[in-house]
Amino acid sequence: MTETCFFTGRLLRSGLLALGAAICCAAPGAALAQANINPYASVQAEHDSNVFRVENSQIAEQFYHDPTLGDTDFRYIVGLDGTYLWSLQKLTANVEGREIDYEHYTFLNHSEYLANFQLDWKVADVLDGIVQFRQEHMAAYFADSDSPYLEIDTDRNLVAKLNFRFHTDWRLETGLNFRTYEAPLQNYPDFVDHETGSHLGLSYLGIANLTYGFGVDRIDGNYVNAPGVGPYTQTTESLRMNYVINGLQTLSGQLGYTKRNQTDEQNLSAWTGQVKYLRQLTGKTSITVQFVRSVNSYIASAGSEIDTVGSVGAQWQATYKLQVNVSLAYQTSSYIGQVIAGSTANGRTDHLPTEIANVIYQPIKRVQIKAYVNAQTRHSNVAFDRFDDTTAGVQITGHWR
Repeated sequence: MTETCFFTGRLLRSGLLALGAAICCAAPGAALAQANINPYASVQAEHDSNVFRVENSQIAEQFYHDPTLGDTDFRYIVGLDGTYLWSLQKLTANVEGREIDYEHYTFLNHSEYLANFQLDWKVADVLDGIVQFRQEHMAAYFADSDSPYLEIDTDRNLVAKLNFRFHTDWRLETGLNFRTYEAPLQNYPDFVDHETGSHLGLSYLGIANLTYGFGVDRIDGNYVNAPGVGPYTQTTESLRMNYVINGLQTLSGQLGYTKRNQTDEQNLSAWTGQVKYLRQLTGKTSITVQFVRSVNSYIASAGSEIDTVGSVGAQWQATYKLQVNVSLAYQTSSYIGQVIAGSTANGRTDHLPTEIANVIYQPIKRVQIKAYVNAQTRHSNVAFDRFDDTTAGVQITGHWR
């Protein structure tokens, strides 16, 4: 309780300091005339019908000695958005602290934070790129964990991209990223996934409204602090395009082939890619249709997974104050390889339909109210990983801007 009060106090003090900084920057004649700083705070109440993502109350009682599946939590968030522009450069930042408190399962109470900084730089029309650092400290999602206990993960990522337009119609694209994902597991509290990624691509820009090209992406990863778990490599070669059909329609796509090597039993190859179509139906209504197939790491077993996702969403901007969003998605995940002892991933196949709806209302300039409901049902050939879940909540956010 003392730690919670201390953290909340820090959040409030940070919010007051951020508010003071914003007032100073908004004052006439302020030195940082090109700076835009936006402190914000929000309160969110959410009811989750199946907190631990288990099949039934008997399993909940087995692990937690309590058959209760659902719980209500309250989230208190204080953050700061900022943008600074000078010449052709743009620096953006987002720092956020969160406190999450549960009514019934109080042992799930915890704190989280996010820090994200990005520099978009440009030198005339020849060179441009991005430098980004992002770190998030958050609770692991129970549906993606083989542990029945609260786990706090830390995801740290450094990204650098450089694009060189060496001809009017051609652009060379390069990138590096370094990721460290600290994910304590039930029997391996110091488990970490290290990844180094690289990208090399070439794009043709010579056709109006159309960009196309090819690229190669490579990941060199290493699972550490778990016996018998070692390095892996993943390479994807892909063709991609982006076509603005007209002012109301955009079509983008990528088709590639991914190879992943970890051990003889876990090597895999698969067609991967994505297609995304956006259409503005009316001045107030738009739709998005998307299909994605990708190869990813499955941390809970130190193995691999192939995810195939199809989704369709619609947005209705009823008035400048009221927005309604709905989406339907269907995901199939196939898990390959199992290094972590006791995990249930190898040979597992999940099907996950998801329905999402939310309403965003802005009664005044600096206040936004969001009501939402999300429903999921996971079908799996492993009984332990099946569940039904519905979350519904309301979030009220106040902005300085």
